[in-house]
Amino acid sequence: MRGAATVALGLVLALGAALPVLAADRVAVSSFQFSDGSGEVRDQRAEHVANLALFNDALRAGLSARGLDVVVPDCGGPCSPDETQFEAMAEATRALDAKLLMIGGLRKVSTLIGLINVTLIDIDTDKVVCNRSLSYRGDNAEAWTRAADFTAMDVMRGCFEAPAS
Repeated sequence: MRGAATVALGLVLALGAALPVLAADRVAVSSFQFSDGSGEVRDQRAEHVANLALFNDALRAGLSARGLDVVVPDCGGPCSPDETQFEAMAEATRALDAKLLMIGGLRKVSTLIGLINVTLIDIDTDKVVCNRSLSYRGDNAEAWTRAADFTAMDVMRGCFEAPAS
């Protein structure tokens, strides 16, 4: 039984579980990026752009509703890892008096399955303080909105300590 517990702990650590962040007065949530690796023939780029905007809005709203002070960094254009150098994103985060920068992306791997990766970075130390990896099902506005809400819930549970009562 002890061997199984050791294996389970190793899997949890390997799959991106993180120690909770001690405190966050304000979190800058960048625009998540998207890539489509599904190989589907039909051009869905316009739908994916619209769904990604929904995801970004719903994620920020979900984090705010769960008690985070969420701000959106302004990089003078798209503020996401695929469009902006990290230092520019960090400066935009500092300009908002935020200590943490959240970056992430979605990857469609098949017609119905997608992956979400979320990373929280302490911009004072340039260290990753939390990583989350999730999957979602579906490729329409409802599925992406549900994925954003689940991501917000998972980030709160996995990255932030519950407030003391």
